[in-house]
Amino acid sequence: MTSYQIHHLNFLKIAYNNFINRDPFKSETPTQDDLDFIEEFQQLIENFESQETGVYDQGADFIDKAFRRYPELAHLIARDLLWFFGGNNLHNMTDDEIQKFQKLDEMRFEAEENDEEFDYINKRAGLFGQN
Repeated sequence: MTSYQIHHLNFLKIAYNNFINRDPFKSETPTQDDLDFIEEFQQLIENFESQETGVYDQGADFIDKAFRRYPELAHLIARDLLWFFGGNNLHNMTDDEIQKFQKLDEMRFEAEENDEEFDYINKRAGLFGQN
């Protein structure tokens, strides 16, 4: 697994931990739909860790579902995951975000071509003005 993939796996785990600590998931009596959603979230993380075939499509569908079913919790999902999984998730991103993630990818690809280390978190922070 590349460091780029590991960062996104960590973003998934953070989102999962954020979700399970919020209603309706921390409720004493969650609905079956909520339990199924959390189980699907766990499965996505496991499939990502083991690099299962189809995990990118699964991730794209799942993140899209999270935004549709739990819009009040969507802010708990790193924007990076929208870009990483793509698909319908790009509709939830601003044009400015898309341009910044495109630039970040270009920087990453250039570093890879030159066999250079690429510090995703720091480069991202600089590009998004977070340092």
